[in-house]
Formats: sequence, structure tokens, C-alpha cells
Amino acid sequence: METILLLHGWPQTSHIWRHVIPALSAQYHILAPDLPGLGNSPFASQYDTAHIAQLIKDYLNEQQVLQCHVVGHDIGGWVAVAFALQFESICLSLTVMDAGIPGLMPLQLFQPDNAGRVWQFYFHAVPDIPEILVLGREKEYLNWYFSHKTFVKGSIDTEVYYEAYKGKDRLAAGFNYYRAFNTSAVQNKTQLRKLKIPVMTVGGEYAVGENMRAVAEALSEAGRTVVIPGCGHYIPEEQPVAVVELLREFWK
Repeated sequence: METILLLHGWPQTSHIWRHVIPALSAQYHILAPDLPGLGNSPFASQYDTAHIAQLIKDYLNEQQVLQCHVVGHDIGGWVAVAFALQFESICLSLTVMDAGIPGLMPLQLFQPDNAGRVWQFYFHAVPDIPEILVLGREKEYLNWYFSHKTFVKGSIDTEVYYEAYKGKDRLAAGFNYYRAFNTSAVQNKTQLRKLKIPVMTVGGEYAVGENMRAVAEALSEAGRTVVIPGCGHYIPEEQPVAVVELLREFWK
């Protein structure tokens, strides 16, 4: 039975895969850890994606997994790409969902006219200020994302994420991924090459969408890009049936 590694994004936990796992678990062995520093996972000493990818490899070693399909959403996509670039021999395939990958996304996406979608990349990267402003208002802050970046309203199990990100330390761990964004970008550019494994990128119609093609083209000579209609940023929760069908077809 092949193993699937599912990596969630910010501001969420492995809970995002709750609708996907049951549909795949009969056919695949599923691993869905919380990313280092997030959810129930221990904090990391640093949050650049090369370091986080090494922690994920250590986790797979503990689970005695030699190879797996790697799937990442949002920041989990950042980690998935870094993992594939560092440890391609472990990967059976790579799927990246709706994520602005450090060093691989078109620069025009980060221009002021797209500020409504990317402002958090800058805000979260500033030392201390995000914690000062968000602490005690975690619910209001996270709800802005869940209400503004979804197309399928009511699809997010918001209370789970509020509890996971309450408090200065957990907030800081999430922001630290953004604070390491430039370091992660340099790492990706240094290691960038065409992967030999199958690569698929997936965008939500009302989120990153077709712009995910830039990631597929950067990583593969034959990378595939799919846009899921009627979907915002939180693909595994907004359109889980489509995700399961897409992954099954891709792996087949």
C-alpha cells in the first residue's frame, strides 16, 4: 500500500484533510502531521522550508516510510516543494495546492495592485508587530481569512483553528514561516531543477488559480496544472470530493 503525505497550510492544521482522508484511506496509507510549530507539533528552531523539510524527513524515518506521494496546500505547499527538491528519491509524486511558492511565483503577483491577496506576506514577516496586533483577537483575525478567501462559505471548521493558533507562541510560529520566506526563496532558487517525478499543481478558481502553472513549469518538463471551479483558497475543505477524484486520477 502506497503512502500519502498530506501537509496543511496557514492558519490551519492537519484538520483540513478530514474529508479527504476517509475517502483515500482504504487504498492508501495516510500520514497527515501538523507542521512543525503548528497545531499539536513541537516548535522548530528555525522555519525556512529547507529546515522544515528535513524535519519532515525525520518524521518519515520515524514512521519507517521509504517513499510517498507528497501533497501540500498553502504553506504546506512551500514545504512540499522544498522537500521534493531536497529528497526527490523519497517522492513518488508531488502535488501543490494554491500556494505562492517562495522563489517560484511570478513577481507581478506581489505588486501593489494585488495587495488584497498578498499583503499578509509582508505583514507576517515583520518582527513582533503581528503578535502585538493579533494577540487576543485571534478569532477575528483568522475569520477574516476564512470569510474573504473562501468561495464555498461555511466549509471551514473555524473553531478548531482558533484554538490551534491562540496565544503568542503559536501565532509567532505561524508568522515565522513568513519571516523565513526570503531565505526559503533563496534555497529554492539555488536547488531548482526539473524534477523527474510526476508534478501537479492545483489552484482554486477564485484564488491562485491558473497562476499555479508557473510552479508546475518551474519544477517539471511535463507538469500538470488543474483549476478547480467553484473554489477559493481552501481547496481541501471547499471541494474535497474534487480533490479526492483529482488525486486518485493523478496517482493512477
